[in-house]
Amino acid sequence: MEEKRNTEEELAAEEQRVIDSGVIEPEKAEDKPKYYVAIGASAGGLEALQAFFDNMPADSGLAFIVVQHLSPDYKSLMVELLSKHTRMEVLRVEDGVAIRPNRIYLIPPKKNMAVYGGHLYLSEQPDRRVLNLPVDVLFRSLAEDQGERVIGIVLSGTGSDGTRGVQAVKEQGGMVLVQDELTARFDGMPRSAIVTGIADYVLSPQEMPGVLLQFITPPYIGRGLGSEATIAVEEDSFTRLLGLLQRKTRVDFTHYKPATVVRRIERRMGIVQARSLDDYIAYVVRNPSEMNLLFKDLLIGVTKFFRDTESFKALARTVVPELVDKAAKERRPVRIWVPGCASGEEAYSLAILFQQCMDESGKRVEVKLFATDLDKEAVEFAGIGRYPESIAADVEAGELSRHFDKIKDGFKVKRNIREMAVFAVQNLIKDPPFTKMDLISCRNLLIYLQPVLQKRVLSIFNYALIPDGFLFLGSSETIGEQGESFTAEDSRNRIFRHYGRGSLPLKDPSGMPQHFMLPKIDNDFGLQELKCRNRYDAQEKYYQELVSRLSNLLLVVNENRELVQTFGEGRGMLSIANGNVSLDVLTLLPREIALAVSSGIHRVRKERKPVAYGDIAVKSDPESRHYDVRIDSTTEGAQGSLFLIDISPSSGAAPCRPDAEHEDDPGIDERINDLEQEVQFTRENLQATIEELQTSNEELQATNEELLAANEELQSTNEELQSVNEELNTVNTEYQEKNLELGALNSDMRNLMGSTDIGTVFLDRELRIRRFTPAMTRYVNILEQDVGRPLHDLSVPFLANLEERMRGVLRDGGRVEAPMQYRDGHMLLRMLPFHGENETIEGVVLTLIDITDQKAAERALLHQYELIARALECSPLPHLMVDAGGRIEFANRRALHVFALPPRELFKLYLHGGGLGLLDENGEPFTEETSPFALVREAGEDISDAVVRVSTLDGERPYFLSVSPLLDENGAVDGAVLMFSKSARSG
Repeated sequence: MEEKRNTEEELAAEEQRVIDSGVIEPEKAEDKPKYYVAIGASAGGLEALQAFFDNMPADSGLAFIVVQHLSPDYKSLMVELLSKHTRMEVLRVEDGVAIRPNRIYLIPPKKNMAVYGGHLYLSEQPDRRVLNLPVDVLFRSLAEDQGERVIGIVLSGTGSDGTRGVQAVKEQGGMVLVQDELTARFDGMPRSAIVTGIADYVLSPQEMPGVLLQFITPPYIGRGLGSEATIAVEEDSFTRLLGLLQRKTRVDFTHYKPATVVRRIERRMGIVQARSLDDYIAYVVRNPSEMNLLFKDLLIGVTKFFRDTESFKALARTVVPELVDKAAKERRPVRIWVPGCASGEEAYSLAILFQQCMDESGKRVEVKLFATDLDKEAVEFAGIGRYPESIAADVEAGELSRHFDKIKDGFKVKRNIREMAVFAVQNLIKDPPFTKMDLISCRNLLIYLQPVLQKRVLSIFNYALIPDGFLFLGSSETIGEQGESFTAEDSRNRIFRHYGRGSLPLKDPSGMPQHFMLPKIDNDFGLQELKCRNRYDAQEKYYQELVSRLSNLLLVVNENRELVQTFGEGRGMLSIANGNVSLDVLTLLPREIALAVSSGIHRVRKERKPVAYGDIAVKSDPESRHYDVRIDSTTEGAQGSLFLIDISPSSGAAPCRPDAEHEDDPGIDERINDLEQEVQFTRENLQATIEELQTSNEELQATNEELLAANEELQSTNEELQSVNEELNTVNTEYQEKNLELGALNSDMRNLMGSTDIGTVFLDRELRIRRFTPAMTRYVNILEQDVGRPLHDLSVPFLANLEERMRGVLRDGGRVEAPMQYRDGHMLLRMLPFHGENETIEGVVLTLIDITDQKAAERALLHQYELIARALECSPLPHLMVDAGGRIEFANRRALHVFALPPRELFKLYLHGGGLGLLDENGEPFTEETSPFALVREAGEDISDAVVRVSTLDGERPYFLSVSPLLDENGAVDGAVLMFSKSARSG
């Protein structure tokens, strides 16, 4: 814990240093996402991602981090392809980027991605010889960094990447969604995640966004209360819910850590959208399956192989060799107990350590490993011993090949390892414990229990361990008040040696207060039952003392011969055999007593009267002991008929054995002899068969070893090919999507080129034809089969002399336009550079534009202008023509004479100003605003017979002036024509 704290402090200091440097700005509350959604996908994942984001709004407040299996050799197009299906910003991750809401972060090729302090960090992927699981890497780091605010999603893909990751998310209280196998293009990753049994939802990608939006805005979660405050507010409802859960599962969660229980219940409420705890209880009553889901959530059955690797290495260095040596010397088995085994990874990890120790030391001992758990489904899964391919990240390659067989979609524990372990359902608190244990491994179970229950569990371990046995706890667990019975063998790795001999506590956990450290329970639900239990528990010690004085050992069994209760001293008589745990009294008693009990129960059930057997000899070292057995039944109650078995030392009376009434029958001995001979004959035949099977087995074993060697090589090759195949599938999907886009673009381009009336031809750098428009065929005899040919092969005369100019465009860029005459018309040849992706010049675009009509219009206008100019030139009156600014552009001969200026000087002048010598009626020069053209431009109409004065060499003379505006194609005044006539006053 100290090291972990130091590491966290170092990380915090490093993060602050980076913030201070200005590289990363400190996060504001509004910059943090509500939840972090980690999405893992592989082959076929692009379609699922597109369907997912098509239905996800852009303002959800979530941050999405997407990991795919990308090829290191190809550029990923995921950013471009995904951006078309969402309005959120899609980013390719850069090292150290802060995670912000309403953004999508994509992993770059050749990188692994992890989260620390709300930032994404990149690392290089290992080489192909090492199994790389980028989805697991992200999920696990994100779960450790953000805890309950993580939502893990597994989409289409092959293999089992993501399986360990969703387990880490679930362990930290996050939510898990998995794509339905039926909707996945490749079902390997979804199926492997579903098999774990921890997925909250199995949906299609289209349905997932709706579920996410409901989950992040539940009406109950987010009240801001702590666990104790929540319990105080909802005390009665919590008691009712836990009472229902106990009735259904026979497991009492009242002494689990309140924070854990409240957090898990609230998470389930968020998933089913319950508005209050009472609503959730009603939902549970209506949907019994929800009770099982809540039960599995509370058990938190998440583990992995060699969890806390350094601790297992320490165990392998010290404890395992010592236990193997001791068992070999004493010629007895090594007995190991793993309570809370979940799906079995920890139990098999211990079995592998002992097998490796025996292989290295050459010593052979029998290993009996008892692995138990409350979860029946988890126990059944562990017994099968099949695990996904992702365990390769936890188990070294050598151990994986030696102790696992490769199967489809995963690995299976080899038979010799599986045979060491016996898996059984057991309630650690209520069911009888195993005894005479050399090692107990109980890791990360005590941390979820309150101190009162931790104390009881440790006292059970104290009772179950032999002197010099070992207790292996989790990294955050300790022995508490059991210091007088344990000493720290390796405190850092939580390995303790047992040097005392404990006794099993008599007090049942049902006598503990049935609440979460609360002072009282005022509700009526279960209250009478609790009071009744407390009253009887207070008298239990008195009853034990009373019955012990009346009987040496009294057993109470039900109709199934299962042990219900014991009175007196049963330690020397009752024993738990190896193998599956059973409460059948016949398996707990010595064989001689068990025969009498079996016969007696049968007779009592049949005859309805007590049965007694006397002087039954029980073989024991160093001498036999004799016992009397009396069997009777009680009246039927809620549990059915109960049988009382009274076992006491023999009083010396005449023997009364089960078969006493048949002793005088002479046929009994003969029948017994026949049966013994038959058994002996069967044994001999069985022995012969066993020897034959052993011979065949040895031959098959040799063949199997050869096949295993070949299989390991094929397995290694197959894993490499599978990894390459996944990457190629991802690349192929991206390219298919890009091809569809290119197909659409090509279709648009074909339609555009087919509809344009401009002849265009595209040339490459060697001036070979790449593409052309149909309009080009009107000017050049070009066919489809000419694509790829040099342009000069077509022998086009008007292009023959332009090759050098084309090469100049290729070399320097720029734009070239060249008008030319073609046949009976005029063309404008335009040459432009053809740019590639990197703005490099990849060719030339030639465009031929028909300008024949434009030339004809220009000629017509020019001819018209010439006619007007001739008419004005021949007029006896002075005429001027000005442009839109009032500048003189034309003057006839008479005007040149009147104004007495040469054309070069006249065409530089404006109507306003004094240079022209044009004055108003008062003899003042015109300004820009008062000039005749300015008046026409404002009015837009002609001016007739305005009086002006012209200053000539002969003096000022008055003239009548008429001004007509010239309009452009839009009707705006673009110039004017001025005509001067002599004033009447001058005549």
